[in-house]
Amino acid sequence: MKKVIYLLGLLLTLACCVGQSEHDKVVKEYNKILKEKEQLSKELARVKKDLEGYKMSPSKLCANIDQLLKEKNVNKLKEIESKLSKYHPESTEIKKVKQYIAQAEKIIAQEKTAAEKKRLQAVNKLRKRHDDVSGITWYQNPYFTHYNDANLTSIYIGKDDNSVWLRLKMSYTGDDWIFFEHAYLSYDGNTQEISFNKYENKESDNSGGEVWEWIDVSIDNNLLSYLRNMVDGKSIKMRLSGKYTKTRNLSVNEIQGIKDILLAYDVLQKEMREKNY
Repeated sequence: MKKVIYLLGLLLTLACCVGQSEHDKVVKEYNKILKEKEQLSKELARVKKDLEGYKMSPSKLCANIDQLLKEKNVNKLKEIESKLSKYHPESTEIKKVKQYIAQAEKIIAQEKTAAEKKRLQAVNKLRKRHDDVSGITWYQNPYFTHYNDANLTSIYIGKDDNSVWLRLKMSYTGDDWIFFEHAYLSYDGNTQEISFNKYENKESDNSGGEVWEWIDVSIDNNLLSYLRNMVDGKSIKMRLSGKYTKTRNLSVNEIQGIKDILLAYDVLQKEMREKNY
């Protein structure tokens, strides 16, 4: 473009210095140059289109559509369909890609329905206890009752008209006191200390030569995130430590109970948001 402008300026300058005949020649030459430039631009556009069409041949575009179907990647499949429609509208691959899109969308819809059904079942399977004085409904896992005189770890849900929340309970029972002042959860080497106030959250009792100590604390977002990862761990443990230490692996029922409560919590949270929206 700069070259054309420069040439134009030069031609105009020369035009001022020559007669009418020379002026006409200059104008004719200039128009010829503009026409050649326009023709070259068209040729370049055609070549680019040909190259683009070659790069996006049906076989190349559809090289990994089987994998995209397995991944249920509808967006990517739709991109391929769009390119086929643009560059190869008569290709047989378009029909196959459209079929894959329909299959992927159907699978996604089925999975969504199954997931929602599972979420609702997670709430229905829990044990519920309503306190009509406080207006709170408590949801606990269906696998065991977490009594204070037990070696257990569990979480449970509280729900009233305005909010839903989670609590964690960890308890110890044995012949001797451990006087624990610290509590931990751990999975596969990832350890989380459970903060608690020993005057407000910790209790102890004894009977018939047996002692028990336990804590019952609220679950904040940090601990909630940890629990979501923990339940998928391979080796999940709890530890209560003070004058003495008690460490043990969580049972299958404890782990499944935590999973069910977390799933039910998400369902109740969603219902509460929709209610308050």
